[in-house]
Amino acid sequence: MASPRLIYLHGLASSPRSAKARFLAGRAQAAGLTLQCPDLNTGGFSRLTFARMLDQTRTLIRAQPDPVLLLGSSLGGLVAAWCAQGDSQVKGLLLLAPAFEFLQSWLPRLPVAQRTCWEQGEPLWIHHHGENKRLPLGSLFLQDMACFSGTHTLVRPLPTRIVHGRQDDVIDLAASRRFAASRPWVRLLAVDADHRLAGVSGVIWRQLEALLTDTAAGEVAPCRC
Repeated sequence: MASPRLIYLHGLASSPRSAKARFLAGRAQAAGLTLQCPDLNTGGFSRLTFARMLDQTRTLIRAQPDPVLLLGSSLGGLVAAWCAQGDSQVKGLLLLAPAFEFLQSWLPRLPVAQRTCWEQGEPLWIHHHGENKRLPLGSLFLQDMACFSGTHTLVRPLPTRIVHGRQDDVIDLAASRRFAASRPWVRLLAVDADHRLAGVSGVIWRQLEALLTDTAAGEVAPCRC
């Protein structure tokens, strides 16, 4: 297989300027690899939907005919997992604290009044880390996410590595464990970190190097770490 193109997908209310994106871009360049970090806020954050994120990523994948490895953080990890299902160009996944069971994990953390207003059509104001200010997220995002809340259809067997923090208080590690339990091609690594995965950049890069080896060999054997 030709050297794959790497595409990194940032999380909700983040951007291509995030610490993980910049770290991976720098290491990839030093290793002679091509890494793209699309801005998934394109089209307006207030009008963001999961379907729009999927469409944008699929368009980027198909813009060139070469094989692709998708790297995704949090909600970007969920986008990567969904994109991999129907696109044969995607040869492997590296998912960082992927947002499996997103609505079940995130909605209960919102104050009841905010959640109720959002469900009734009002925007939800949240801190956007990429813009460093509070921005409104429209209720269409919530309605759209309901169509992608389950993971039972994410069953394409391709090399997949997950790094998830034991202290994650946004998306519980248990969600990744449940995902990996029925998919022998998934290798899950639990680390001592929170949702940001700060302090484990070296671990993340080594997992990417291992994924490159996996995909070159067509490796999908199980490993529980």
